[in-house]
Formats: sequence, C-alpha cells, structure tokens
Amino acid sequence: MKQLVAMLSFCVCLAAGLTARCTTLPNACGDDTVKLDISLQNRVLPAANADSATVVFVQRLSEACVGCSITRVGFDGAWIGADKGNSFFSATMAPGEHHVCAYWEAPLAKIENRIGLLDFEALAGQIYYFEIEVGPRGKDIPVMRLKPISGDMGAFLVSRSKESVATPKAR
Repeated sequence: MKQLVAMLSFCVCLAAGLTARCTTLPNACGDDTVKLDISLQNRVLPAANADSATVVFVQRLSEACVGCSITRVGFDGAWIGADKGNSFFSATMAPGEHHVCAYWEAPLAKIENRIGLLDFEALAGQIYYFEIEVGPRGKDIPVMRLKPISGDMGAFLVSRSKESVATPKAR
C-alpha cells in the first residue's frame, strides 16, 4: 500500500513539473496565469485610425477541430484578446516594431504546435490582418498556425465571422 501511495505521489509531482515546463510561454505572450472569459457578438468591422495601427486576428478552424477553439493573442508581453471558434477581434497599437504571440489552448498538443510567434513593423493609419488557423497537419497532428494575410482576405474572413470579446476573469 505504501508503494502505491509513493508511486501516485511521484506521478502527481512528475505531471505537475511537466505542466509547469510545458506552459512556460515566450516573452511576446502574456502572463499564463491570466484567464479570459470570451463571448461572441455581432461583428463590428475594424476601422483604420490615423494615429495608430489596427491589428485584426481572424481564427479559422478545420472541420476536424472539435473543441479546440480558444487562442489567446499577446503583443509585446501582454494579452490583448482571444479568438473562440471561427471569430475575429481587433486592437489598436502604437506605430513601431511589435512582437506577436498566439497561444492555442490545447493541452494535449505539443507546445511547439500551440505557439505562433512573429514580429512586424506597424505604421499609423494601417490595418494589419493575421490569420490563426487551427487543425490537423499530416497524420492528424493538431497544430495552430499564425500568419499575416492580405487586407482583402482579412476583410472577407471578418465578414463571415463573429467578433470575439475577451475580458480577464476575476481571480
């Protein structure tokens, strides 16, 4: 009996250590302890702002992606929003260089398949579209991809999506 309790304790400690190691996020992401409530609303189309850059993140799920729908997005080390299902959200940013992190909340997928990172130079008055695509790759390996897309494609995807509104959960 003591051996069983010791083995279970070891497994719990091992699992806790692996979870902590696997969720260490890059600097471009936000604090992993921050959790978000996400609601979907009728869309409000993003507009350009003369003093800042507008960034739009559109998420598309493959048909094989059931229950794998939340992706948080961080800019320069802070979460700015999240997509849930086939949705989009937009935010404004100061002009300049920015580091983007998309973090797909899929605990069973490998960490390298859940993180998307990129950097870009934002110009005032411009709208930038990014696509978050979630689905299988190859032999049903789940993966999330983050990539910039054209304004035409971005506007088209936004027109077919609900707007995602994320608010931090109370602790």
